[in-house]
Amino acid sequence: MRPRFVIVMLLILALAIPATMLAQGSDTVVPVHKESHHRVRFDNGIVRVYEVKLKNGESTLFHEHAADNFAVRVSTNTIVDQRLGEQSNVLSGKTGKVTLASTEKGPYTHRVGSVDDYFHVVDVEINSKSRLGLNVETPKRSDKHFTIVSETSRGRAYRMILKASESTEVFARPANTAIVALSGGRVTEVTEGKPPRYWDSEPGNFRWVNAPDKLTIKNDGVIDLDVIEIEIF
Repeated sequence: MRPRFVIVMLLILALAIPATMLAQGSDTVVPVHKESHHRVRFDNGIVRVYEVKLKNGESTLFHEHAADNFAVRVSTNTIVDQRLGEQSNVLSGKTGKVTLASTEKGPYTHRVGSVDDYFHVVDVEINSKSRLGLNVETPKRSDKHFTIVSETSRGRAYRMILKASESTEVFARPANTAIVALSGGRVTEVTEGKPPRYWDSEPGNFRWVNAPDKLTIKNDGVIDLDVIEIEIF
C-alpha cells in the first residue's frame, strides 16, 4: 500500500469516525477517574496511574484531565482524539512513545477512539502543580541501554531495552521515578550491600520508586526486556 494512499485514508477516517464511532458516546463530560476505561492501577497521593485499553471501534467518554500526565504507549496503533468543541485528529503512535499532556493553561477535556487495532496506554497523572523532591534535575544516564524518549519541564523519560542475560552498568535512579513495563519478563535489580530484588512483569505493569538508588539491572528472562522509566521533576 502506497504511503500517500495511507495518509489519504487516515484523513478520511478523521472526518468519518466522529460521525459514527465517537458519536455513539455521550457528550456528557466526566472526571477522568470516573471514565470507565480508565482503570486506576496505583495512587499514592503523588501520582495516580491509569491503564486504558480499547478494542478496535471502542471509544471513551468525554473526560476531563485536571493534572499534568505522561501517556506511555504500550501498543502500536492509530487513534482518533477529539478535544471538546473541536474537530477530531487521527494520531498514530508506536510502543514506547511517551508524551506529556500539560495543564499549565488549565484542564482539558477529550475523548479517544481506537481505529485500527487494540489500544493500550498507561497514563501517569502528577497530582502536584509544583516540582517534586529537591527540584533538581538529575544528570542524564550514560549507559547505552537507556535512550531518552521524552524530556520536558515535568520529567525525563528513558526507554531501556535489555536482551536476555544482559545487564546495565551501575546507574543512579532518583526518587520519584515511574516505571512502566512494555514487555513481559523478569528483572533482577542489585544494589551494593543489599539483597537482590526481583520483578516479574507483564505489559502495562507499573512501579513507583520513592527513594534514590544506585543499582544495576539484569534481564533474567528469555526475551528482550522493554521498560520505560520516567524521572518526574
